[in-house]
Amino acid sequence: MELRQIHYYLEVVERGSFTKAAEACFISQSAISQQIKSLEEELGVPLLLRQGRSFSLTPAGDYFYRKTKSWLEELEQITKDTQHRAGWGERVLRVGFPGNYAGRELYQAVAEFAQQCPQTVVQVTTGTHEELYDLLRFDGADLVVNDQRRAFSDAYVNRPLAYRPTLAEICGRGGLAGREYLSLKEARSVPCILITSPGQEEHERDYYHTTLGFGSRFLFAPTLEAAHLLVSSNRGILPLEGILPGKTEDGILHRIPILQNGQPLRRRYCAFWRKENLHPNLPLFAELLENAFQN
Repeated sequence: MELRQIHYYLEVVERGSFTKAAEACFISQSAISQQIKSLEEELGVPLLLRQGRSFSLTPAGDYFYRKTKSWLEELEQITKDTQHRAGWGERVLRVGFPGNYAGRELYQAVAEFAQQCPQTVVQVTTGTHEELYDLLRFDGADLVVNDQRRAFSDAYVNRPLAYRPTLAEICGRGGLAGREYLSLKEARSVPCILITSPGQEEHERDYYHTTLGFGSRFLFAPTLEAAHLLVSSNRGILPLEGILPGKTEDGILHRIPILQNGQPLRRRYCAFWRKENLHPNLPLFAELLENAFQN
């Protein structure tokens, strides 16, 4: 059971609509419906009785709503009290970073930050786009780096960092070896490997297929290393940002540009944090991160 599933359930119940809850959570209606279904399957009981476009709560669903709402309010207070007792505002900076980004900018920013603020520890959590977004929404991170998939929100500081070309990581001993680039049209005929957590596959599949234009065949890996192994065994291509075209030192993996209409496919990466976040070291870290991306 994931915390985001509980949040989604509360949104659905309180708004009385899957559509309105999906809009509030900035996800598709099908995605939020699937998350609620997964929650019910894990609990082993139905929480909602669906009747066309409307629904009602089962007795178990009503109990789960009341208890989890109270529990979440208590959890938020425990979190704030814990941070206060630990001197969070002066000693810990929580950063979220994409698990599929292959660049070294985060390492550079953290190293420079440690030199300037040795008393502040940077705690890094990696995740998918939606996981990072939820970390920010539900106060699980002070700052996240993410690819831009939504319009900027006035509730956050939205700092663009850089555009990064998307490369296809391919097997150096497969049928694509020797290619200098891969068109997006050609990429549609090859399985696409995505780095994602369990429960996040639909989000990533929908974005890469519907928004970016990749094909309909996808493989999923929990980590970047696991994805590299799939590429090494010639199972598919791995879209990556943050690295340069070329071969790995052993020649097993090749990274080549993906072109869309003859131009490099690019994605925009940004740093996001809540405007109300008053962490004293956050502006400095954001500045160092921006410098790392631009250099």
